[in-house]
Amino acid sequence: MTSINVSTPWGIRSAAAGAVVAAAILLAGCAGGAPADPGTASSTPTGSATTSPPSTPTPTPTAVYKPADASGPAQNVPVPVLPEVAKTETKEGAEAFAKYWFSVLSYAYETGDTEHLSALSGPDCVFCKGLVDNIQTAWSDGKWISGGHIETPAVTADAPVGEPTRVTLQVIQKELVIHNPDGSPYQEATAGTNSGSQAMARFEGTGWTISKLSLIR
Repeated sequence: MTSINVSTPWGIRSAAAGAVVAAAILLAGCAGGAPADPGTASSTPTGSATTSPPSTPTPTPTAVYKPADASGPAQNVPVPVLPEVAKTETKEGAEAFAKYWFSVLSYAYETGDTEHLSALSGPDCVFCKGLVDNIQTAWSDGKWISGGHIETPAVTADAPVGEPTRVTLQVIQKELVIHNPDGSPYQEATAGTNSGSQAMARFEGTGWTISKLSLIR
């Protein structure tokens, strides 16, 4: 990523800019015979216990994820889940949160939903706001994004002795294409990137937010 205005890693050109488990039921029945003769002490059983086979569990159909392409936007995109450790004010918590933040950014590219990304970003994070604005523009007027998936294979944070905590990340983003409503490219594709980024994470109240984001040049 070079800047949020032209073509950036995990950025776009601002010019365009569950299963239900069924239980098997075992049915059993038995019948007893009566003595054939009142004077006979013994009785002969006339029936035996029968058992029906267990029913086959029927799983609830789950929605299948379909990535975006020229035919339309992504469908059934998995929603990122905040790890429990990311809720702690620890070094590990800061690292887990930073990775989570970028997974939410990746989700925003795929869906156009930037609400949660904004909620995880501090009001003074200018770069964060630029990313949100660019994504919203790219998804406006019936357009959508394909590609742009983000991974963060390497993340290291300073021990959160003070505030904020500095987190250094390797950020890899795949090629990104903005599509017109008819599926044609809105502009030239943004090439995939592999870059370093530094985030300042602040723990306030019950969780972390990203208060600043920048590139490592």
